[in-house]
Amino acid sequence: MNRRLPSLNALRAFEAAQRHRSFTAAAEELFVTHAAISRHIRDLEDWLGVELFRRTGRGVEPTEAGERFGHELTPLFDGLAAATREVMATGETRRLAVTVEPGFASRWLVPRLGRFSALHPDIELAVDPDANLADFHAGTFELGIRSGAGPWDGVDHGLIASFTVFPVCSPNLIEGRSLSSPSDLGEFTLLHTYSREWWADWLREAGLSGIEAWRGPMFQNHLAIEAAEAGQGFALGDEYLTVDALLEGWLVKPFQVEIREPGGYNLVRLKGSKESAPARAFREWLTVEMAETHRRFASLKA
Repeated sequence: MNRRLPSLNALRAFEAAQRHRSFTAAAEELFVTHAAISRHIRDLEDWLGVELFRRTGRGVEPTEAGERFGHELTPLFDGLAAATREVMATGETRRLAVTVEPGFASRWLVPRLGRFSALHPDIELAVDPDANLADFHAGTFELGIRSGAGPWDGVDHGLIASFTVFPVCSPNLIEGRSLSSPSDLGEFTLLHTYSREWWADWLREAGLSGIEAWRGPMFQNHLAIEAAEAGQGFALGDEYLTVDALLEGWLVKPFQVEIREPGGYNLVRLKGSKESAPARAFREWLTVEMAETHRRFASLKA
């Protein structure tokens, strides 16, 4: 059957403009310019030989023909969108491989992945915990999550969440003790992750000079926080690595002093690469989840 149809882009532009009663709102919805909407509708009117809008002093109004045509098109586009979602949900599984710092993976990401899978059952997520940034040119991974300010060669990166760093410990460690100020930390073991500079920076921010910042054991991959949960001393953590433990009461945050970590958490991918649909879905979900974590942490502080 030979279907004689006008341009699909012109139809989309007209349907959005008729629904919104505005070329400007249609342009915003479709991420194009006002001029592009106007051109598409003019071409559609020429193709149909029918005027679809009247230009008024305050904007545009659909003609009678435009009203009828728009009312027919809207349910068709709604049905097309529904069919697209359905075929995406039941089609072939799409794979997305993500390399993630081990601490962030185990303490924050993995406990939340069930929600991503429920939203996107067609995306098979492969998470690889690795402290080293992967070689994205190898094609194994499409995305990575890294903290700090880099530099990372050969990748594009975008900030998804900033964070502060603060001391945490097990409530059992300080039970029966009165901690009136950060100076009381001199009685406890300091637990280090990656670099002893973190504690030096925090103690400096707290205005303390009489505590040896370099003492205490060193851990990798944020195991210092697990050691703190076990009552072995104080560790430095951020809201994403500690929020669940703080809410559950496995950790406490005795002091209000916090230091800003340069760079925050970043989503990285091969430099110049195009974002795939699964990667976009993961990025959007990640942004929402991290915003919710920040909200929950803020409620704890309040």
